[in-house]
Amino acid sequence: MENKRNFRIADLLPAYSWACLGLVFLSQSLVFWATRPILAHLTPLDLSTALDGRIPFRPEWVSVYVLSFASWIVTMVLLLRGQQKQTIYRNTAAYLCTLLLTLILFLTVPAAIVRPEVPGRDFFSFLTRVVYFFDQPNNLFPSLHVVCSWYCWRVIDGTETGVPRWYKWFNLLFFLLVCASILFVKQHVAVDIPSGILVAEVPILLSRRFRWERAGLALEARILGRRARKGQ
Repeated sequence: MENKRNFRIADLLPAYSWACLGLVFLSQSLVFWATRPILAHLTPLDLSTALDGRIPFRPEWVSVYVLSFASWIVTMVLLLRGQQKQTIYRNTAAYLCTLLLTLILFLTVPAAIVRPEVPGRDFFSFLTRVVYFFDQPNNLFPSLHVVCSWYCWRVIDGTETGVPRWYKWFNLLFFLLVCASILFVKQHVAVDIPSGILVAEVPILLSRRFRWERAGLALEARILGRRARKGQ
């Protein structure tokens, strides 16, 4: 029974995919959370425009905002399962570069936003207050929701195996819904959307042009080489 269970867990993703997933999760957590103490000492910037003032507050859109986390998990599993190792390493390198750019922008453009009061007692108002409590109104430029959603669509649209075509189109549609949700829930302002797209798109293009997967393959070869020497 134990062997069967272990086989199922190991069979879900290859070992190198688990390593890439762990590296991405750790890096994104550091970018999002480790910058908070630093931002407390920086002067916040208001990047809102007249357009943002015309967008109404609609708490029901928090449903899309929250569901995006589940969408990213499903997409990541599809991206890490059934793809060639070189493709996984290239996509991982692109996303790590995206996170580095995001980190730099978080610290050099410390944008903040003034949120509205949420007096309603309905479920969506409650959920919005929960989001406001856990997600402070900083680390806004670019929007990580936009970054993740755009990255998921662009990368999964470029895959040729293991992903249904309808799911690729769903990712594009969901990306557009995410963009609307961050504005309606007043988690971001309009400029956070194009900045998120740009920060995600540039590393994707560069990784394909200059074959960034070679860095992952070289690192893997070095690690395996050390293990082989230790086993002698």
